[in-house]
Amino acid sequence: MEASNYRTKAAVLISLGRIETHEYGVPEVKPKDMLLQVEMSGICGTDVHMIYSRDPFPGTEHVYPQILGHETVGTILEMGKEARRLDATGLPLEIGDRVTLLSGHAEGVTDPVLRGWGRGWSTYRYIHGETARIYKLPREIPPEVGVLVEPMAVGVKAVERAIEPSGPNVLRGLGPGKSVVVQGSGPIGFMIAIMARLCGAYEIVVVGAPETRLEMCREFGADHTINIDEIKAPEERIAKVKGLIPDGADIVFEAAGVPAALTEGIEMVRGGGVYVEVGHFTDRGTIPVNPYILCRKDINLYGSWGVGPYGFIRSRRIIEKYYRSMPLHKIVTHRFAIERAAEAVETARKGECMKAAIVPE
Repeated sequence: MEASNYRTKAAVLISLGRIETHEYGVPEVKPKDMLLQVEMSGICGTDVHMIYSRDPFPGTEHVYPQILGHETVGTILEMGKEARRLDATGLPLEIGDRVTLLSGHAEGVTDPVLRGWGRGWSTYRYIHGETARIYKLPREIPPEVGVLVEPMAVGVKAVERAIEPSGPNVLRGLGPGKSVVVQGSGPIGFMIAIMARLCGAYEIVVVGAPETRLEMCREFGADHTINIDEIKAPEERIAKVKGLIPDGADIVFEAAGVPAALTEGIEMVRGGGVYVEVGHFTDRGTIPVNPYILCRKDINLYGSWGVGPYGFIRSRRIIEKYYRSMPLHKIVTHRFAIERAAEAVETARKGECMKAAIVPE
């Protein structure tokens, strides 16, 4: 591809656990493609695992170098002559619009500017017209709120997995007056807790750490929190939940990304309740599970994988509806320049933030 007049600075994954700042020429935009000026790109737990895990997705080889960052919001800088003029929901698109995107991979591409897991940790983001779904954002929604569309969509998907139709299963699933436990107080667990509150949950208990994250969970609607740094034994945490919800929770969401949380969480679910596993987007290993407990408690066990286009649509609607009345701007607690990407990843890895983000100059 011919080069454009732009050069992009990027945080590049060079090898396992190694991130460097590089500068590349940006290709000239092809007729069906776009160029995005990145305003902000979040750091996801999946990014952390991809950086430090040798085999995060079994059967899939690591690709180096590549630019990570799939939670991206930015402004359209250039549009090819044949680029789409409508977003994924039919809204008109033009240069200067603020957008987020559900991105795909460009097969066979070797240029790190054009390939990778998102490519948002950069000054500019080249958008392949065939591999990304664009979602326009109202201009009044600031980047630190717009960047939440993707992680909130994960929460939307997880909550939808917990909802069952009425009829014989009317007592199952999430809905008004139901009790909820969320294992994990990171960004995804936090988003699930918000969604549970919006769905009318009666009691919401978040199990996690550190206290700074739990404090924010309470601010956004969690009724109770259990600090795993203070209550270290799983049986004590189970007893604490049973003290708050005597029969066990109607729904438990695992968003901690720790395999052992599965067996602990199953004990927190009431008989006939629902357990949703949403914390393992990468392979974190196996753990023994006693099938007898699943049968004895008559549990509905669901997995929730990633997000889809409809999750993005509903997430955007929720953000548009509530960003004025709910202080969503507080969720991005730490911002880093591209040159400090390694520090940003470590901050997320250690749980020292709620959401860390890369903010290009």
